[in-house]
Amino acid sequence: MTLWRPRLRTVRARLLLAAIAVEAVMLTLLVSNSLRLLQDSLGAQAETHAAQIAPVFNAALVAPLAQSDYATVQAILDESRAVEGIEYLAVLDRKGKLVAISGWPRAKALPAVDPRFSLDQKERIPRYDVARPIQLSGQPLGTLRFGLDLSHIITARHQLVTQGVAIALGEILLSAGLLALLGYWLTRHLTALTRASEAVARGNYTPDPVIEGNDDVGHLGAAFNAMSRAVGERVGELVATRDELMTLAYTLEQEHARLAALFSAMDFGVLFLNPAERAIYVNPGFRQLWNLLDDFDIQGREVAHLLALSESPPMDPEQVARTLREHDRHAEFQRADGRVISAHSYPVVMSDGQAIGRLWTFVDVTLSRLNAQEMLAAKEAAEAAGAAKASFLATMSHEIRTPMNGIIGMTQLALDTDLDAEQREYLTWVHTSAESLLGILNDILDFSKIDAGRLDLEQVPFNLHEMVQQTVGLFTAQAGGGGIGLKLNLDAGLPRLLVGDPIRLRQILTNLLSNALKFTHQGTISVRVAPVVNAAKVPGRLDLQFSVADTGVGIAADKLEMIFSPFSQADSSITRRFGGTGLGLAIAQRLVAMMDGRLWVESTPGQGSLFQFTVALRQAEKPAGTAQPAAIAEPGAGAHVLVAEDTPVNQRLAQTLLNKRGYRVSLANDGVEALAMCQAEAFDLVLMDMQMPNMDGLEATEKIRAWEQESGHRRVPIVAMTANVRDEDRLRCLASGMDDFIGKPFRADDLIAMVARHIL
Repeated sequence: MTLWRPRLRTVRARLLLAAIAVEAVMLTLLVSNSLRLLQDSLGAQAETHAAQIAPVFNAALVAPLAQSDYATVQAILDESRAVEGIEYLAVLDRKGKLVAISGWPRAKALPAVDPRFSLDQKERIPRYDVARPIQLSGQPLGTLRFGLDLSHIITARHQLVTQGVAIALGEILLSAGLLALLGYWLTRHLTALTRASEAVARGNYTPDPVIEGNDDVGHLGAAFNAMSRAVGERVGELVATRDELMTLAYTLEQEHARLAALFSAMDFGVLFLNPAERAIYVNPGFRQLWNLLDDFDIQGREVAHLLALSESPPMDPEQVARTLREHDRHAEFQRADGRVISAHSYPVVMSDGQAIGRLWTFVDVTLSRLNAQEMLAAKEAAEAAGAAKASFLATMSHEIRTPMNGIIGMTQLALDTDLDAEQREYLTWVHTSAESLLGILNDILDFSKIDAGRLDLEQVPFNLHEMVQQTVGLFTAQAGGGGIGLKLNLDAGLPRLLVGDPIRLRQILTNLLSNALKFTHQGTISVRVAPVVNAAKVPGRLDLQFSVADTGVGIAADKLEMIFSPFSQADSSITRRFGGTGLGLAIAQRLVAMMDGRLWVESTPGQGSLFQFTVALRQAEKPAGTAQPAAIAEPGAGAHVLVAEDTPVNQRLAQTLLNKRGYRVSLANDGVEALAMCQAEAFDLVLMDMQMPNMDGLEATEKIRAWEQESGHRRVPIVAMTANVRDEDRLRCLASGMDDFIGKPFRADDLIAMVARHIL
């Protein structure tokens, strides 16, 4: 029974049982009704048979019985009993006396007559006992008794019942099979749904898809599959979310551990306050700062109460609490022992913007304040020393350049005169030595400005091809004199007009070429300029790579880095063959870095070196015409130049150079004389020194410009001719009203070109 209960719980089993029960009831009713009808029919047949044979016997027995011929009566009975279906026959006379009998023992009493025929009562004795009167013309002669054999009827009924039951059972079985098949067909989706649902109940949230169809149950299967997929996706999302949450929880736990370790490692105090301004966390640094015991409970305490309980409280804990409430960023207060505590506040805000408290850090700044005061004093001393250094360098530059201008200029003038070979050799060596000294001075000043971060690069248009060709051309004679080949290769695709600092770019290239010539005794020096391969494409930017290759002595591998260090050379011994300050490459490397590039070298001792550097330049927005060399003014009347210079040798140098070109020259020894002479006489150009006694060139220029504006006099071009060659000096000159700038020492051609540009 228990085994069948789970199966009876299914819809299909219940439907099958209900259908079988209905079928059984209907078949039972049908068979019962059929049996009833058959039984009635058979009973009617038996009664009809009895009614049919009674007249026959009556006709046959009337005469013998009326004559009391009992032998004939007996003969008729014996003969009639042979008829199939009659079990016995008996004739009684009018008085009820048995006169003839056949098929029944004469000594045995005749069976009782059936008062009413009922086939159901004939199961035990299948016989119909009948009594019929024998009459002649309405007069009774006697009684006929006979019994009809009902065995065939009972047998037929039994067979019919058996067949009916068999047919009913067969039909029930057939119906059960058909109903089972029909139920399976109808509930197959439900079974699959049940199994899938059970799989889901067991934890399989992605069961195999169930059968779908076009009927309602099939639609239910399709809906279940869709739901299963949605549930699977949702479960996947939930699993992923769970994994993310677990990872996040683990990460948060790690972060919490790190923060706890971080706060514990901090040597300053950390205090977390909730929105109600009550403590919820302090780190060991806070406890140590305020001498709070490790087991002292700080949770929920107000700041004033917390600080008041420390062994080193502030002078006024209540005031500290008010200060922390009123100053939401920074506060300072003093402890009772005089130490200064600096507190900084940081809001603690959730990702949604909700404030959940505030973090305060407490730092003992007593020592740092003392150190800061000392550092401030040291900084001021260093700035004073730097200013003194800058002033010293500026002064020394001016003081050295002024006589150097005379030496170089006068030597050049002397070399332009008729000299014998020995005199020309001596003066040439003097001029070369002076140029070398000037190069050393320029290197020292450049390095000082770069080291102080005071060197600015210009951004002006220039012709790349002309700049490189002119720079290489400066070394053509020197290379040819030493039997060294000098080659230049400019890539065909290079633009001509670029924007950058051509002076500093020329300085870098000049330094590399000078070193190459210095260390190369035979062979070739090659210069190449090309775009950088695989450079990042930036609109308006062009990265160039310059290469200077020589076949000189080369550099040892362990010395390659040293050559870029200030005041260092590959060979620093006093017997080295080649001299120098060791600043050239250091300056070049820093200039290249300022141009967003890099400088490097590859070298093999005895075979030569390859110096390469990259720079980032900007392409000019529109082409410009090729700059023409400045024209040298031809001698002519009316070109009058005032030279304001306090050094006699430089006065003589400028006067001689200008007179040779046909200019008239007047001399002024200081700014006062220059101002007076400009107010008294019209000049075509003024060459103004910056540092002069009584009135310097800047003040004199400002007064000349003011006088010109007040008097309406024509504006005379004023060019600074000074040994102050720093960028700030150039800017100061232009700010005072000067038009141009030329530094000392200058070359004769540069001075003449400068004058020619400004004389109309």
